[in-house]
Amino acid sequence: MAATLTAPLKILGPASFRTFRCLWMLEELGIEYEHLPLLPLSKEVKKYNPLRKVPVLIHPNGFVLYESAAINTYLCDLVQHPTMVPPPRTESRAIYDQTVSVIISELDAQGLWIQRKHEGMGDLFTFVPDAVTHARKYFHKTNRALIGQLKQPGPYLLGPDFTAADVLYVHCLDWSKTIGWDEKWKDDAAVVRYMTLCKQRPAFRKVAAMRAQEIEASVTKRRQRKGGKASENGNNPHSKL
Repeated sequence: MAATLTAPLKILGPASFRTFRCLWMLEELGIEYEHLPLLPLSKEVKKYNPLRKVPVLIHPNGFVLYESAAINTYLCDLVQHPTMVPPPRTESRAIYDQTVSVIISELDAQGLWIQRKHEGMGDLFTFVPDAVTHARKYFHKTNRALIGQLKQPGPYLLGPDFTAADVLYVHCLDWSKTIGWDEKWKDDAAVVRYMTLCKQRPAFRKVAAMRAQEIEASVTKRRQRKGGKASENGNNPHSKL
C-alpha cells in the first residue's frame, strides 16, 4: 500500500539516530522517500526544526513534521494502513496512543535519553552519575509494564498485529542493549521471541543494513582523520542518538 504523492517524501537524519524508526516505517509502508542523513544542530535541519533535532519529515507540498512517533503515526494515517495504527475514535487507538506515550515520554526520555545526555554526552551536558543511576532504575520499572502488556496476549504490544508502537519499542530495546541496560529482559523468553519476530521483518533488515553501512563509513572517516584510530563510540549503532 503506497500513498499517492507528486514526489518522494524527504526524511532528514542519519539512520544511526532516531531517524531509524521513520526509515523502518517508510519501508514497511512502501512509501517512496529520499533519505538525507543530515546531522542535528546543522543549519539545514534548523531550517525545518527550530529544535535542530532529527528526524524531520518533509512532504512534497511543503508540510514539515518532526518527532519520530508523530511522523510514524502520520505516515500510517497518510496511507490509511488498516493495522499499523488503529483507526481513530476506537479503544484500540486509545491504547495505541497510550503505549506510544509511555515509550516516548517514559522509556526513552526519562530513561535512555538521560543516560545518553548525562553519561554518553556528559562533556556537553555535564556528567550526573546519580541521574543516570535513577534513569536506569526507571527504565526497568517502565519496561516491566511494557513487557506485561506484550504478554497479554502478544505476540506484539497491541496483540496480534505489528504496529508503529512496536517500531518504537524495538528501537528502544536495541538501544538499551548497546548501553548494557538489557539485563532485566535479555533472558525473558517472550521478549526474545518478540525481538526475533520483529527484527526478521524485511523492512527492519533493510534499514539495519543501511545503518551499518553508515556507521562503517563514519568509522572510516574518523580513522582517516585520527591517523587510523577510531573513536571509542565509533561502532555503537546508538552512539549518536
